[in-house]
Amino acid sequence: MAQPAAKRLPNARFERGRTITNLLVLLLIIVGALTAVAFVFGAIVPVGHVGVRKIAFGPGQGLVSGTLAPGFHWTIPGYSTIYDLPQTIQIIDFARDTEPSSGSFGALDIPTVDGTTVDIDAAVLYRFYAQSGSTDGQAHGGAVDLIREVGATDQQWRKYLSQVAENELKRSLSALSTAEFYDPSAREARVAAARESLEKLLAPVGVRIDAVLVRRYTYRPEIDQAIFKKNLQELESAYNKVAGEFAAAQRDVNKVESDGNVAIQTLDKQGVSEAEKIRSEGDLYKREKFAQGDLLVAEARASVDKMKSDVLAKVGSDVYVALQLAQTLASLKGGVVANVDPYDFDGWVRKLAGNERPTAAGEGANAK
Repeated sequence: MAQPAAKRLPNARFERGRTITNLLVLLLIIVGALTAVAFVFGAIVPVGHVGVRKIAFGPGQGLVSGTLAPGFHWTIPGYSTIYDLPQTIQIIDFARDTEPSSGSFGALDIPTVDGTTVDIDAAVLYRFYAQSGSTDGQAHGGAVDLIREVGATDQQWRKYLSQVAENELKRSLSALSTAEFYDPSAREARVAAARESLEKLLAPVGVRIDAVLVRRYTYRPEIDQAIFKKNLQELESAYNKVAGEFAAAQRDVNKVESDGNVAIQTLDKQGVSEAEKIRSEGDLYKREKFAQGDLLVAEARASVDKMKSDVLAKVGSDVYVALQLAQTLASLKGGVVANVDPYDFDGWVRKLAGNERPTAAGEGANAK
């Protein structure tokens, strides 16, 4: 006898729900199985890391040369193992804070060339090369070389790198004297030498050095006191040296000033002497020129007199005397002249010469 429709409907729903539940259970079983397989037969390389596969036995035994990118990779327990190496910057810290959480290896005690000890806080920044090759002309190893030569764990890497870094920093910085630690140029030069040495030592195992930093350096209390005294002595010595140089310079200045004053006085005297000499030479030159002028005037007058004499010798002295008498008579004003003929030049000449004698004209006058 057929079941009612209302009774068949709940049975169908029940069967459909049970089928879905079975499917979900089956799906969960498959996912769980796959997860278990993935967990057992796979490994995940995190972001910012590279993986290196190691085969335990059989073909390809040992470390595989190629690196694995971040993501899921297969592995078989007991046969294949994957190591991952970080590609971000790592740090080896040498600091006084040595608490377990700090990861510090403690401060470095650096012996100096003059027998003291300096405590150094330093840091070495580094990272791992993924593949071997060459960078900036320097050959380097890769992740495989690091695992093969140093180890496969972070603890092994840090221990090895801290030992190498400590040795090189001590070797390089111990070439400084206690006072040279105060000199930034000398100190940084030795730090650069330590970095160069670390790069050469660590490049073959796939380690790249990004920086070597000296953050702090301190002296022991007795060393600080000794350095203070030594610096004070050096400053006093430098002061005394400068004071001596200043005194010497002052003496030189005084000497130059004294020599300058003497030179000025000498130049003044020389100037006065030269002026007097020039005046004397000028006076002498003036007198010579005046004498030469007087001589020329006398010579000119003598020449004129000679010319007159020559003319009179040719024409006659009477004419010359007449000319002179005419000028004399022309200058006379007033008075009476008796018994003189103005035009009797011969009579005038005789009177003037004191040789007066009667002339024909006089005789005629007397006769009258």
